Amino acid sequence: MRTYRLIFFVLAVCARAQILCAQTDEIEKIKANSNYYSAYGDGYDVEEARRAAQGIISLRISSYNTSKTSQSSYTNDNITHVSQSMEVAEIAFTALSDVEMIVLSDEPSNARVFCYVSKANVQRMFDDRRARAIDYISTAKRAEQRLQIDDALRYYYWALMLSMSVPDPYGKVQAEFDGKVRDCSVFLPKKIESVLSHLSAKYADYYYEGNRHHVRLQLNYDDNDVSTLQLHYYDGNSRIGPVTAKDGEVEIELEHLPANNKLQLRYEYAFRNEAENFDPELRILFTSGNRPPVIDNVVEIPVEVDMKKQMLKFKKKQTEIEYTVATNTSAAIATEPVKTKERIELSTAGDQAAMTQILRQVESAIANRSIRNVEQYFTREGYGLLDTLVNKSGTVKLVGKQQEYEFVDAGNQILARSCRVKVEYRGQTFNENVVFRFNKSGDKIESLAFTLTKKAEDDIFNAAARWPEVSRFKILQFMEDYQTAFALKRFHYIDRIFSDEAIILVGSYLRKPNANEILEGMPVSLGNENSAVRYSLLNKKSYLNRLKQNFNTRDYVHLTYEDNITKMVRSPYFPQNQMFAIEIKQYYKSPVYADEGYLTLMFDVTRELPVIYVRLWQPEKSKHSETDFVSVDEFIDLIYKENNN
Repeated sequence: MRTYRLIFFVLAVCARAQILCAQTDEIEKIKANSNYYSAYGDGYDVEEARRAAQGIISLRISSYNTSKTSQSSYTNDNITHVSQSMEVAEIAFTALSDVEMIVLSDEPSNARVFCYVSKANVQRMFDDRRARAIDYISTAKRAEQRLQIDDALRYYYWALMLSMSVPDPYGKVQAEFDGKVRDCSVFLPKKIESVLSHLSAKYADYYYEGNRHHVRLQLNYDDNDVSTLQLHYYDGNSRIGPVTAKDGEVEIELEHLPANNKLQLRYEYAFRNEAENFDPELRILFTSGNRPPVIDNVVEIPVEVDMKKQMLKFKKKQTEIEYTVATNTSAAIATEPVKTKERIELSTAGDQAAMTQILRQVESAIANRSIRNVEQYFTREGYGLLDTLVNKSGTVKLVGKQQEYEFVDAGNQILARSCRVKVEYRGQTFNENVVFRFNKSGDKIESLAFTLTKKAEDDIFNAAARWPEVSRFKILQFMEDYQTAFALKRFHYIDRIFSDEAIILVGSYLRKPNANEILEGMPVSLGNENSAVRYSLLNKKSYLNRLKQNFNTRDYVHLTYEDNITKMVRSPYFPQNQMFAIEIKQYYKSPVYADEGYLTLMFDVTRELPVIYVRLWQPEKSKHSETDFVSVDEFIDLIYKENNN
């Protein structure tokens, strides 16, 4: 027995020696091959050793960039920028999938590995970063043109982070600004500073209520109302935000009088939480600690404090002053040309006095949370929405001392727009405008909703300029109701507006199904077979189950819409002049998750309650032009057509 054990031991040692010899030969070949980066790594366990090896490889890739300061300048534009170059370090490889590893020892406290990766794969990774940075810049330019300044800042900054993570030998990230090709890692900090410097904040109103100092501000970008903008502010005790300004206005609440006689605003430009949900590599870059220099984003508005009355004082001349970020930009950088659309003139409703009187009582009821006092002014459905808004969502507060309404004749309804409110949740505040929809006689409020932004509304109305007026208002109301349904968690409404046969796509898979194998959760591909955008087909029941779970587990689900294309659908599947399609930029925010992308809905507006037949979310804008929006026929063919490849 002892002899057999000895033989077994000798054979095992020999086998181990052969394995080690083969590993050594393979490692030596890789080390001698100039097409690979490689390194040994040691650690307590294999994972720690792997990280050590990949860190060494990364430092070798970026050795020319490590621990040095690079200065670049554009003398023609008098723009000079000095920055600390980023170390790629482990950043590059956390997201790299093709790093190979040979385990030489996996003993606890004494692990050793050999890692290697092809230089071609590294090049592909940096090429992808460069392409995404350029794409972010294009998106930022469009957002700046549409006065969506939060989007512009977000994408310029994300492009900057990606640009700075690409080492020089792998190709600089370059993009055109002002007709000139720029090095983005150098130019973008100044571009972001320039965007911030063109923002202005101006005092609009002040009142004291509920033991709070309320200050309403007007926010402009080059003399135009911003469409959307996120900011934080100091309330005299702590930093509050983010708060979203909408259509050029925001109201801030101060718990204490500012000790230094200044209101301090801080514009958001990094959007770290959204980045970490939206882009895995941005998550890595944010957590690495190697980030671009801090950009000045603070605005201070001087105020006078009346300590006796414990009130703020604003002199009349102060209301005319526009306060901006004090940047160090040495030369003016041109803004992207603002693209505004002329607003379609709407018909004004007739007798407004009676409706205004009703709305004043509704305002008082909202402020005092005593909505039973105004129940007689609402239909049953309308009152149910008011109850949900006031008692079953966040804390709703009116914005401003008095609301100013626009009364619009919408055919079979009168629209009273807009009551400014803010809805507060723990750590989050949303500024909204509420539209009250009166019946034609103006004595009952049939429904209410949060309005879309002016930009989104203009897109719908301009697209629908050649359609019957009833279609314009029907589409607008439907999108307002859809957006509000998520904020108020109107699950049963969402259930009613989706067809039982609705095509609902979420998730990410590549293969197209055959027409005979459409199943719940089926992988689906749209468009280019090489696209990274992936979808999963759900039936209505599965989609609503997911939605109900989100509603039950999250304090709030908030949608904001911007930048849309609306088109009448021409398809043999549906009667003419009945089906409409909208592709709209959607911002989704909840306490645990946030993202943004484009929502496509195809719906029938001829029914009393519109019905959705197609719902698709995708992270990027459709490649179809505004004059060539995908038809339902094309869309369904993409989903159901048998894969012939």
